[in-house]
Amino acid sequence: MICFIPTPLEHKLASLLQVPLEASPEDVQFWGSKCGSRQIFRECDVPLPRGIFESIWNKEDLAKQIFVLWEKIPDTKRIIVKLNEGFSGEGNAMLLMDPIRERLQGASDESSVVREITRALADLRFQAATESWESFQERITVLGCIIEEYIEGDDKKSPSLQGMIHPDGTTEIISTHEQILGGVDGQVYLGCNFPCEVGYRLTLHDFGKRVANSLAAKGARGRFGIDFIVVPLEFDEFEIFALEINLRQGGTTHPFETLHLLTNGEYSEKTGLYVSDRGEEKYYVASDNLKKDSYFGLLPSDLMMIIGKYDLMFDEETHLGVVFHLMGALSQFGKVGVTCIGNSIEEAQG
Repeated sequence: MICFIPTPLEHKLASLLQVPLEASPEDVQFWGSKCGSRQIFRECDVPLPRGIFESIWNKEDLAKQIFVLWEKIPDTKRIIVKLNEGFSGEGNAMLLMDPIRERLQGASDESSVVREITRALADLRFQAATESWESFQERITVLGCIIEEYIEGDDKKSPSLQGMIHPDGTTEIISTHEQILGGVDGQVYLGCNFPCEVGYRLTLHDFGKRVANSLAAKGARGRFGIDFIVVPLEFDEFEIFALEINLRQGGTTHPFETLHLLTNGEYSEKTGLYVSDRGEEKYYVASDNLKKDSYFGLLPSDLMMIIGKYDLMFDEETHLGVVFHLMGALSQFGKVGVTCIGNSIEEAQG
């Protein structure tokens, strides 16, 4: 049995039906939380942003831990507060440090700084449009949160890696992607390009394999994903930071499985490329958030007419073209999902 996000209900159903569930057991789900992710990265010697490794459960401790982290990295401009359980970046909030510096006017004693940080929590910049400090702090008491530095840098990339832990504990890297992010601070998932850039692709494989083997040893099974931030440096070098582990399917699962279903190829751990059964390298651009006001009110049947009129269908002869999904969201939400498959990333984007 396969599900997008495993919960105790799916585990109970699988047990009642006496069928295997492709998901990690309930007692290892902690390692897919923000706190658990940071502990795994530290254990596997995978680089990560500076921050804390234990969960925070109330606003008083949150303010104190921000003070402690700020003492260690006094030049930081932004600190991220992350709920332990969040989806597509919408459980994140940004704390701007410069306004706090200005209000402190040189004061550096702990009580003054913690007091100003506590006041500033009400001005957190939330990635979810409907979030507020009142609801966010309530969720902290239920889910817990962590804090870490925000990685600054020009032309940053946000690649992700996907892997599989098989029932026997063996591990496999199955894809990488360049994530397309949006939102107030560029932390909300909108879509992806496949695969990620070649300059750091195999480095991500190495980090992903370390994490996969650690997760497998802890009892995790099924699909997992890792999100990274990559900052370009001089001479074609990169600084890479691991951000979080997801012990579940993700936004990149559907387009990759669509590619595999249509082209019957294989992903190579050695090269980080996908080659179809015809021997062709395959690339795609995908989004589940193609959105316009003019889409409101359209029915799936309307979309099918548009696809036929403009010849937007996937061509089974050439293994090129477009595949739509989430068509049921058109009328009410004005958005649709799409995967554009080509023999190069430029062709997929075109």
